[in-house]
Amino acid sequence: MYLSKIFNLNPLKSKAPQATKHAHGVFVVIKGKGILIVGKSGIGKSEVALDLIYRGNQLIADDSVEFFKQDENTLIGQAPSLLANVMEVRSLGILDIKKLFGDKSIIKKEKLFLVVELKSFQKKMPYPRLDMDIGSFKLFDITVPKIELPIDKTRHVSLLIETVVKNYILLNKGSNATKNLSQKLNLQLSLDH
Repeated sequence: MYLSKIFNLNPLKSKAPQATKHAHGVFVVIKGKGILIVGKSGIGKSEVALDLIYRGNQLIADDSVEFFKQDENTLIGQAPSLLANVMEVRSLGILDIKKLFGDKSIIKKEKLFLVVELKSFQKKMPYPRLDMDIGSFKLFDITVPKIELPIDKTRHVSLLIETVVKNYILLNKGSNATKNLSQKLNLQLSLDH
């Protein structure tokens, strides 16, 4: 169950000074970038975020993330004031992340850079093997890149999310490992003939 439902926080959503929209998920900072982790209830978003925080990343919001437009291309996300610094993890209850991990484990707000959607791994689904499949996530009239990440109990999800973020940053800088390997293979094949 969502924290916002447990504590009936829906009436509090409109108290922000600017127009806001709420997204269900966990908003964290990885490599200085705001990453929204979304997925069905119970898929493990908070547990993954807890591991990301343990690995040195930072929490902005758990469960309900409040977004507002900074400008025509920028969404800023933050925790609703009552949920700042806290996270709900099944079987552990409500955790005060700032008290557990220190001041550096929390950031108040950040620009939304990327959305990672956790999806249950399906054996018969044809998942991309050579490149990340980059979709989109829309909030207000702003589209943000979204990457779907199939998960199961054997995958180290927080490591995969960190790798997704680092690889997406490299792609934005023009570095594409698949294209680089393809060019090397083509060069090798041309030298062999």
